[in-house]
Amino acid sequence: MQHRSTPLARALGAAALLSTAVAWGAATIRSDTGPRLDIVVSLALAALFALGWLLASRSAPLVTPLPATAPARKTVPGKLGAVHRDWGLIAAAYLTVWAPHVAACAANEGRESLLGDLFVVLTFILGAALSLCNLSLLQSYLDPAQRMLKEDAAAGSVHAVRVRFGTPVRETYRYPTGKGVGRIGVRSSYYIELVPEGETDGQGAVRLRTTHVGHSVIVSEKHLTHAAAQLVGHGGWLCWPARWRDIAGTEKERRVSAAFVSDSGHVVWGVTQEEDYAPYLREGTAPVCATDTALTVTPLPRPSRYFPKVHGWHLGVAAVGALLALPFLLDVVPYWAGLLLGVLSGALGVFAGMTLDGVGVDQEPWSVRERLHPALQ
Repeated sequence: MQHRSTPLARALGAAALLSTAVAWGAATIRSDTGPRLDIVVSLALAALFALGWLLASRSAPLVTPLPATAPARKTVPGKLGAVHRDWGLIAAAYLTVWAPHVAACAANEGRESLLGDLFVVLTFILGAALSLCNLSLLQSYLDPAQRMLKEDAAAGSVHAVRVRFGTPVRETYRYPTGKGVGRIGVRSSYYIELVPEGETDGQGAVRLRTTHVGHSVIVSEKHLTHAAAQLVGHGGWLCWPARWRDIAGTEKERRVSAAFVSDSGHVVWGVTQEEDYAPYLREGTAPVCATDTALTVTPLPRPSRYFPKVHGWHLGVAAVGALLALPFLLDVVPYWAGLLLGVLSGALGVFAGMTLDGVGVDQEPWSVRERLHPALQ
């Protein structure tokens, strides 16, 4: 179970990132020989703030379900809030990708060496290339189809039906890979079962699934996880865009964007497959509903990024990388040794940072189900 994000933890995390940025700036702006106590002090402060963030996050309250006591909304809200950009993640990502270049500059400072200069140039190219990749973090966390739904709601109408937030499911799908006898592939997906309320004419549950477009894969899984931990049992509206045919007709897998709008004032973004939306949209069970453009709903507040037994290990790797930088920052090793330590230090920094965000899906709220390919049944 994830912890809540508290003001103290966010302040300590921001201070750690700021101290690291100061160290990076000092290493790349100033270039002379001798001990670099300015960088050492900045890194020491970053380590202390990171440790404080770890302790503050561990002591924060756990995320708990919200009470489902809000009265049913008679109208569909017209202002559907988007998932906010995670500026802490963006800052950490850019600091991570420039770690090798910073280590190269600090190890090579004040010396004229072809090998050292080559190290600096190569790490600069690496940092620039990875920075371009990180631009995806600055883009909207809603895909084009979801933005169409947001626009249709703001324009005044969407297809909608009353549902209740049901079981969160992590589905494991096993299928033959075709790469040899007995070779089986496994693919996991996450979805929420939304159960229709009232007269449904035998309509079944709709599975609100995660999107899989660029960086939104990770964002969507975490977004759905936050909702699964807090909104089970809540009533609300399941909304599809008024222009859903424009999406279903062009999307390769014929999926249509959807959003669950809870009576408690929250929106959960996802997509629905054709087998789920067809009984509602193609058969007219989900009519076009007017939206109230004065009503606003927002995504649930983002919980703490901290995960027990995960972040401590990653921060430990980053700490080892910082310790490897101390000998050349204090100017107590030969030049060749400083370059070697710079390579190791920068590599560990990149490894710790780039693997940190791949473990961010809390498995606690999910019920596990297995589905088999017909050939395996």
